[in-house]
Amino acid sequence: MSFRARIFALILVVAVAAIGATAYLSFRLTARQISDSQRQATQHVADIADTVRSYARRHGSWAGVAEKVRQLSEANHQRIRLVNLYGEVTVDSDNLAGRAARPVVSPPTLIDPRPTLKLDPNDKKLDLNDKKAEGLVLAELSQYRLASVTARCRTEQYLDVAAVTPDAYGVPLPNSVPPGADGGCPEQAEREQGLARDGDWAAVAECQAEQTPSYQRCLVEAFGDRAAGFAPEPLQLFLGAVDDDAVGLVARPTLLSIGGVLVLAMLGTAFVARHVSRPLRRLTAASRLLADGHLDTRVPDAGRDEVGQLSTSFNRMAEALEEAEQAQRRLVAGVAHELRTPLSNLLGYLEALQDGLVPPSRELFGSLHEEVLLQRRILDDLQDLTLAEAGHLAYRRTGFDLAELVEVSRVAHLAVAEAAGVRLTAEAVGPLPVCGDQDRLRQVIGNLVSNALRYTDPGGEVLLRAFPSDGRAVVEVRDTGCGISAADLPHVFQRFWRADPARDRETGGSGLGLTIARQIVLDHAGTIEPESEPGVGTTMRVTFPIAEPPAA
Repeated sequence: MSFRARIFALILVVAVAAIGATAYLSFRLTARQISDSQRQATQHVADIADTVRSYARRHGSWAGVAEKVRQLSEANHQRIRLVNLYGEVTVDSDNLAGRAARPVVSPPTLIDPRPTLKLDPNDKKLDLNDKKAEGLVLAELSQYRLASVTARCRTEQYLDVAAVTPDAYGVPLPNSVPPGADGGCPEQAEREQGLARDGDWAAVAECQAEQTPSYQRCLVEAFGDRAAGFAPEPLQLFLGAVDDDAVGLVARPTLLSIGGVLVLAMLGTAFVARHVSRPLRRLTAASRLLADGHLDTRVPDAGRDEVGQLSTSFNRMAEALEEAEQAQRRLVAGVAHELRTPLSNLLGYLEALQDGLVPPSRELFGSLHEEVLLQRRILDDLQDLTLAEAGHLAYRRTGFDLAELVEVSRVAHLAVAEAAGVRLTAEAVGPLPVCGDQDRLRQVIGNLVSNALRYTDPGGEVLLRAFPSDGRAVVEVRDTGCGISAADLPHVFQRFWRADPARDRETGGSGLGLTIARQIVLDHAGTIEPESEPGVGTTMRVTFPIAEPPAA
């Protein structure tokens, strides 16, 4: 992906993510808040109603319920209001908190602390069919009155009251007797019990006239009517809104959304700064070092986008500059090395002739002439190499048979091979039509054959082969010489490089033949590859594209 596309995609992702996050968070949080509020309201109504009802049953009245309402309001963050059936307010948490009462928002929930008597028709102890349950109802009513009046009395006197638990017939009775002083509450309960006993008997006795199916309902109603005279009155429960106002409800999701967008924007900015600014700063610093002459400066790989491609191009440029610098130094050192010894010899002999130390002779002048020709050949090779590498070497391209050129090269070097005691043979499978400069390609083959003869000991063999392969013309020069090691093989095309430096002056080579040959082959769209094994020999393989035959 390109750098521009990455930037566009990043901005698009940030924008879409910001909008989506804002909408998603606002919707989810608002919906969750509403759902939680509704669930809490429903749950709170049931819980608060049960708590308030349990308080009335335990204390026998609504006295002291204000403190319980205040605790429930603070714990549940709810506005609680208790009103009797006549609309009179018993307690309101707003008034307890010292503020004006707000309008109620929930429907009323009836809290009736009076128990409902539970009679099971299948209970044999009751024997409802024979209408013999009056005694049990009177006993339950008596126990409930004693417990309720006692609890109310103790509450009014700020004494501890016992917890109550419904018995088998649903009547809440105390679990134990409260410790400490009774404040005369048992006596008060007994007095009220004595005053109400006749009424209890009369209400229950009326059920005897009822038919059997209505007998049970009559007893339950009689119990409820008599209990209403001393049990706490029913109240209506109203709950207000959650204390969080509308501003808080909307502000929280909004702040969360803004925070998420800011975090995402910061992460995006950090991503851009890291993947764009840092590579550019590295490139700037590296270019300054390169300009100061530190050609070994490189930058890390920055990926495959435009910045990464720029880093790769910079490294290639630095490598090319370093290689060019090293090649230039090697060239200068090589030229100086190649010219220093012959020129020193020439200077020494000329000074000796001038001083009369050496008598002039035909053999001496012939030797000096050979030295001058060697230096001229080196300079000519350098000129050819410079023109070839610059692309200014002129070629006269014609069509010819490469197989015939191989045979011509064999014949031209046959005398040198016989003088060196090396057998020179050729194998050509033709014709091999190619298009190029015949003289320059002959120069290439001649350089390869000369090197092969130079590094092949007497009794060895040099073989020239020409044959087609995969649509290309192939020329191989194979010798049985000393060979080249694998470590030295990549250097065979370098200027002034020789596999055996000890043979420089003996062989008389300039060290530029293979370098010139490779450049000529490359200019003809060909390839040249060396293969060698120390102690076995070397093979130089040259390939050229086969030219199309002319139309008839």
